Amino acid sequence: MNHLFLREGTSYLKIPLEDIQYIEADGNYAYIQTREKRFAIKRSLAAISEELEAGDFVRASRGLLVNFSQVNRVSFADGVIELNEQQLKMGKAYHADIKSRMPRL
Repeated sequence: MNHLFLREGTSYLKIPLEDIQYIEADGNYAYIQTREKRFAIKRSLAAISEELEAGDFVRASRGLLVNFSQVNRVSFADGVIELNEQQLKMGKAYHADIKSRMPRL
């Protein structure tokens, strides 16, 4: 799977997975953030994570799933992941998983 169909009003838009920056949980809803739009869906982050079959998506905190191909900077000292201009908080429990996805010298 390389795309999702997300509801917008009464129709569905085809969104390539690489366009998704992050997915954030908020109660019974999850918000899918692309560069252009934010979509609300009534699903848990765990269910979404399972359906995406990991791939480029990594859990950055209890309520945040990040598309790792969109990440520009990671600061473990500050507990922050940066995507474009946006800084997102990262949970300490997820540092090891994030480090394992970072090819580095």
